[in-house]
Amino acid sequence: MRTSTVFGLSACFFLLLSSTTVASAQAPMADLKVEHDPGRRSEKALILAENAFDTARDLYEKGEIQKGDAQLEDMTNALNECVASLDLAHKAKSYKKAEMRVATLIRRMDSLVEDIEVQKRGWAEYTQKKTRGYPR
Repeated sequence: MRTSTVFGLSACFFLLLSSTTVASAQAPMADLKVEHDPGRRSEKALILAENAFDTARDLYEKGEIQKGDAQLEDMTNALNECVASLDLAHKAKSYKKAEMRVATLIRRMDSLVEDIEVQKRGWAEYTQKKTRGYPR
């Protein structure tokens, strides 16, 4: 099998894993820990964070607040892993790319909080405040 085919299959497998439900959300985070290259680990963590955010938004729209809150926690954990991996990578290119994607995610988080009813914003507002500490 050619290397590009193996890489393509690996990428598809990772994307499949990262789009799982709340019940299996821990498996992709565990997969991050086995990635030895900190640059790749930070990229995968960003993908997980973005997917968790998308899932959270969908759950909030359906009125499943607690499940949405859990996805936001998964997003925060993935962002923490991204930042830790970038600290190890020491590559300016990786920092800039991640910084731009995190800034977009923070703007999306701001929009999400505005869309949630005031009485149900609790965890989402808390997460919004936590994400403001990430590099923009």
